[in-house]
Amino acid sequence: MTILSVENMNVRFATPDGLVQAVSDLSFTVRAGETLGIVGESGSGKSQSVFALMGLTADNGEVSGAANFHGENLLAMSKRQLNRIRAEKIGMIFQDPMTSLHPFLKIDKQLTEVLMIHKGMSKAAARAESIRMLDAVRIPSPQTRMGQYPHELSGGMRQRIMIAMALLCRPELLIADEPTTALDVTVQAQILSLLWELQGEFNTAILLITHDMGVVAEMCDRVLVMYGGRKMEEADTETLFERPAHPYTQGLLKAIPSITEDMPRLPTIPGNPPNALINSKGCPFRERCDLQKPTCETALPPLTRLGATQLAACHALAQNKTTPLARTA
Repeated sequence: MTILSVENMNVRFATPDGLVQAVSDLSFTVRAGETLGIVGESGSGKSQSVFALMGLTADNGEVSGAANFHGENLLAMSKRQLNRIRAEKIGMIFQDPMTSLHPFLKIDKQLTEVLMIHKGMSKAAARAESIRMLDAVRIPSPQTRMGQYPHELSGGMRQRIMIAMALLCRPELLIADEPTTALDVTVQAQILSLLWELQGEFNTAILLITHDMGVVAEMCDRVLVMYGGRKMEEADTETLFERPAHPYTQGLLKAIPSITEDMPRLPTIPGNPPNALINSKGCPFRERCDLQKPTCETALPPLTRLGATQLAACHALAQNKTTPLARTA
């Protein structure tokens, strides 16, 4: 069952230098109980996409399109309507737990407030439930941690508390924005394993934002690849890793270190991401692509269906198909 359907979402920002197009005509769906990964380089529009869903876009931002969550358009909601859904039905884990947790409030206050506001619990009941959730995310001595401040805890513990906070109201959808970026590899593995276990326990859908293809391979059922604010490719995880279609996806996968091959130097994608201030009609990846054609300079590539679960936006691929699925704009 589809619980979230995003259709032609655009996010742009008015700046002194001009209009910045952060996300362009983005569409995707999330089904109950699955994990959808959104991957791409920094600046590809991943985080701005989910900030728009949660109503967290900066004041100079403008969002258009539709994001239907159980038939309700999140992008058209007022702040009061969004507050009813945030935490209770859609939870979010932010990238940096140190800056996401309030430094001057104890963990007790930050957790119990969620349940008291969204579930109408008494303080005693909210505290008991918060302790149970800290135990569920494998935090030792949860009663003691409730009386501590964020700076007294390790990075891994702070991230677990962010996960506990996001899951307190048993949301149907959990948005995880780079949840393991600031952690060492051992703690990363623990956090990913924890998310996997909690998803199985609560049947929560996860929208995972990351640039780590190793995390994608371990966690995700489907993957959406973004570049320059646009969807470049979408496929189930197995297909994406076995038969990546878009040149950008291929470049991302080639840059993954191998544990079986001697790689004195990792392959890289030459060039830089496109300037979001420049409103170009062509393919955003063309200047870094070995398959660039004259058409790439003047027209956006069609989003072409390559298989039952695979779509890619590339003129070279579209030439081999008679019926492209749709245009990306």
